[in-house]
Amino acid sequence: MADLSSSKVEVHEMNAEEKSSSHKKLLSTSIYHLYTPGQRRLLLLAAACISFLTPFTDTVYLPALTSVADTFDANDTLVALTVSIYLACVGLGQLFWGPLSDHYGRTIVLYVVLVIYEGLTIGCIFSDSIAALIILRSLQGLFVGCTIVSAQALIADIFPADELGEATGAFMVRTLNR
Repeated sequence: MADLSSSKVEVHEMNAEEKSSSHKKLLSTSIYHLYTPGQRRLLLLAAACISFLTPFTDTVYLPALTSVADTFDANDTLVALTVSIYLACVGLGQLFWGPLSDHYGRTIVLYVVLVIYEGLTIGCIFSDSIAALIILRSLQGLFVGCTIVSAQALIADIFPADELGEATGAFMVRTLNR
């Protein structure tokens, strides 16, 4: 065991001027200044593109409903259920993914979700029954719900309060073109 009594520990106490200077530096460097305005606009564009998966996955499927009913010899109610259960699960997924992305980080959660979403989409393409399609579409909705909540949280994370309204408006413009 080492003898700690002979080691010297220097303690530097800050005087009032050093404390004030340190405090001013801390205040001038906020989390909103980690990215340049150009980087924030690029992240805003990426967030808008990623969150576009939710309405795209819903609407691109609608013209194929008749074909789905014919392929699986299913009634219209079951085929319509693939759309409504998808939308319900998108809402439920947001409740689940929001806290998870807060805890583990938006990037890793989003990467994992996008990989699983892609697998579920391929599963929907090759499903062999209406029951399998309903299950896969519900899981697809649960996972794609992460894109909206993560994108909106990202915007709130990188834009200061005085720019947040404009950034959110720019983010939501994609829904006006529907």
